[in-house]
Amino acid sequence: MNTEYFAELSRLLTARGMPDQDVAATVTDLTGYLAESGSPDAREEFGAPETFADRLTQGHGSERPEGDAETWKWTSDIYTDRLLLNRYGAEGWEVEGIDFVGRFVCRRTSEDAMRWEYRRETAHGAKEREELAAELAPDGWEPCGRWLHMAYFKRPLAAGAGPAADLAVTPAPPARHLFFSAKYRGLIALFVVSVGLLALGLGFDVIELNRPAVCFALLGAAAGGALLGWYGVRRDIADGVESP
Repeated sequence: MNTEYFAELSRLLTARGMPDQDVAATVTDLTGYLAESGSPDAREEFGAPETFADRLTQGHGSERPEGDAETWKWTSDIYTDRLLLNRYGAEGWEVEGIDFVGRFVCRRTSEDAMRWEYRRETAHGAKEREELAAELAPDGWEPCGRWLHMAYFKRPLAAGAGPAADLAVTPAPPARHLFFSAKYRGLIALFVVSVGLLALGLGFDVIELNRPAVCFALLGAAAGGALLGWYGVRRDIADGVESP
């Protein structure tokens, strides 16, 4: 079923003017994303291929943004994303979506820049995302991107701040494109140290792989560590843990 979906999506993207190499790269990225998300049905995850093709081809062709528009793409971890979204939203950056490598795709027009605010929710599957969007819509929130089970929403700050949302001066675009918190860097360091200790143990024959009991213990420890790490990340997402 997914093979037929992606074949139809490829045909529609080509018909809408997307270059063949971009079509192939897009389908590859989507296939990888579907495998990571654990969703078995591409149609449920992405929607009808016709509608999805329209979304993917926005910006292709002759249409260009009006005015003096700036674009900026950046990424962060789950501990800093909301803090940074609202910080840069206050500088007029509007998130138009999240690309296939997890970067926030932002746009700002200097002529009529306005402040934005953001929120993150968790949703599993297209139906749950639609229900969540319908629930938040009366308060002015609209979807602006998703990554795995995280759904992001935006609204003009004027919805809550009134005239205070006006942006008289637009700061220069940030020079950075990558933001990782101290907690995230600590998790990465712990992983690197663990791998290094394992490599040293193997190199100096401290760990004997020719013994089945040792192999099973190592595999069990690796699997257990991976599951604990994944559980911890999901718990932090659900609890909304932040780390400036």
